[in-house]
Amino acid sequence: MSLLQPSAPPRRRGRFARRARVLHGTARDARVPFALHRSVSVIVPAYNTAPVLPEVLSALVHRTGGAVAEVIVIDNASTDGTADVVRELMASDPLIGVTVRLLENPENLGYGGSIKRGFAELVPSAPFVAVIHSDQQCEAAATLIDMAAAFALEPEPDVVLASRFRDGSVTDEYNLARRLANHFFNAFTRTISGLRMSDAGTGIMLARAGAIDRMPFMQLTSGYQFHPQLNLLIYGDPELVVAEVPLCWRDATVGVRFSLAGYALTLTRMLLTFAWQRRVRRRPIGEAVVATSRRAL
Repeated sequence: MSLLQPSAPPRRRGRFARRARVLHGTARDARVPFALHRSVSVIVPAYNTAPVLPEVLSALVHRTGGAVAEVIVIDNASTDGTADVVRELMASDPLIGVTVRLLENPENLGYGGSIKRGFAELVPSAPFVAVIHSDQQCEAAATLIDMAAAFALEPEPDVVLASRFRDGSVTDEYNLARRLANHFFNAFTRTISGLRMSDAGTGIMLARAGAIDRMPFMQLTSGYQFHPQLNLLIYGDPELVVAEVPLCWRDATVGVRFSLAGYALTLTRMLLTFAWQRRVRRRPIGEAVVATSRRAL
């Protein structure tokens, strides 16, 4: 496994909006490797993000250099008309209409539950699977192109993760308390697991479907700790080449709100359970991660 990064961005990081404008140029579109053209299926979990979701979908469909073959929006029983907004957009924009598919959860399955449903839909047939959030915490098109560009590197990766804490990342508009909590859990996860990762909780990714298929993802939590669990599996698999790219990240203005303290407490219990399973019970990493699911409800 190796940690890779595309050619370094300008040293001046600046504000999120300035960085995003640079990433949206046509030169950036040319960085999508030929092998990924019309090959990426994108999972977009959505909960109460009706005001901003149209821009996310438009960016993914129209401004990703031809990488996107399909987008699956998984509406997690939103109460703000998110599903209706998606249907209206599909009806008004022909390209979005043929590219986007809407799946509606009959009830709130949890964030991880939506991702698991998306993986189950796509992994059997799609060559590449990405996860992009619906709340505009990152610029959807620019981020996907950055991750796609990493597949032109050597050795060619199996999984690319967008990291908020690589050199070149921009987090000026990300809540300070959350940043500090992320730094703590990044260090804690590296200490507990012995795995090198710069952003243990990132949920923005692009991977070969075969790499996802290696993971027991249906046995992971349906809560917000899904990605910390999945990332342990990804980085802990010696057969996978893992790349990281910098990420521009900001606070969401819509969508679900959750308790940072509650999330941190659950994640701490999960990581301690993982350490017990790995270091005391000597379980393989996959079994140790699955055993943490009861701590990540």
